[in-house]
Amino acid sequence: MLLVFLKSNREAKVLNGYPNIYRDEIRKVEGVEEDGDICNVFSEDFKFLGKGFYSKSNVSVRMLTLADEEIDEDFFRNRVEKAAQKRRGFGDSYRLIHGEADLLPGVIADKYRDFVVLQIRNVGMERYKPVLVSALAQVVSPKGIYERSDFLSSSSDILTRNVGLLYGEEPPDELNITEHDLIYKVDIKTGQKTGFFFDQKDSRLFVRSITPNGGLALDAFSYTGGFALNMAKAGASQVIALDKDEDAVRLGRINAAANGLDNVEFINVRYEDYMQSYTGEPFDIIVLDPPSIIKKKEERKQGVEIFRNIVSLSVPHLKEEGVLGLCSCAYQIDLDLLIEAVRRSYSGSGKTLQVLGVTYQSGDHPWVLSYPESLYLKCLWVKVF
Repeated sequence: MLLVFLKSNREAKVLNGYPNIYRDEIRKVEGVEEDGDICNVFSEDFKFLGKGFYSKSNVSVRMLTLADEEIDEDFFRNRVEKAAQKRRGFGDSYRLIHGEADLLPGVIADKYRDFVVLQIRNVGMERYKPVLVSALAQVVSPKGIYERSDFLSSSSDILTRNVGLLYGEEPPDELNITEHDLIYKVDIKTGQKTGFFFDQKDSRLFVRSITPNGGLALDAFSYTGGFALNMAKAGASQVIALDKDEDAVRLGRINAAANGLDNVEFINVRYEDYMQSYTGEPFDIIVLDPPSIIKKKEERKQGVEIFRNIVSLSVPHLKEEGVLGLCSCAYQIDLDLLIEAVRRSYSGSGKTLQVLGVTYQSGDHPWVLSYPESLYLKCLWVKVF
């Protein structure tokens, strides 16, 4: 058994539930160091702290438990069962496992009706993947489990980007799900992430309550039309949805047609190019939901400037008393920095920015106080007058 001993006074964060132990927090390692092995973690004075996955990367240990228990099929099945219990009442499509917040570090599992899409983000879980798949099959009883571990964001572990069927029946290339009485066609095999952004469920519903009836709406970085469809559903007279992903735009058009929303226009274009050349009527509501921009703490200042530039492009095209929504899915851009980016964009304009609300990731993406990184999505909604 691999033994990991921490430096002095480093055990508190572990005992308080923080899952990551970094290389510079370790005093010594005893045993053969193999990526993905289970290790026992001890304080400097030899107090047992728990078990986790070991890695020779910067994140040296990902904690699994503070108890002296076996990490076996029963362990994973119990964790999956607890995750599934939390999602009761979420319908038939939702985020089933949300990594560290469900005590399964590096595991993302989304349920799309009868299919589960699985993503593995560390070498320890990669080694236990057959056990995890078995647990999912027993607890959820899906028709099939499909892997989408082809994420672009960096991982401190060296992983193979695996894609393909893991269990049961091959899922269709595209399938339909329903959210807030709207139909979405989802490409779980080649779409972004696992095919759909469940984390914006609450925000999509919120935007309905603040969309001006009969107004002109813009959904930038639209993907397959989540905000656009909801603004149209809320009574916008016309909605323009922008995305540079041609396949996403194609699905967005299908989604609009499936819901009988003929007032949504999807345009395959970069947001920056569109706004710089736009000469039409000003918008009553603009939603900006760019992809994750920064990954590291030292990039925070740069991230605020990027968001300021994104918002600034919208400023000349928002009507008096118009509504602006700005979202960030980057953990390092917290709410204060999001507010600062919007404030800077309107600096010197004489405008008042009234906060209408703040929304976060939906409940199937739980965040826990012991792991601040589990709260990553936040959206700021303001009226400008």
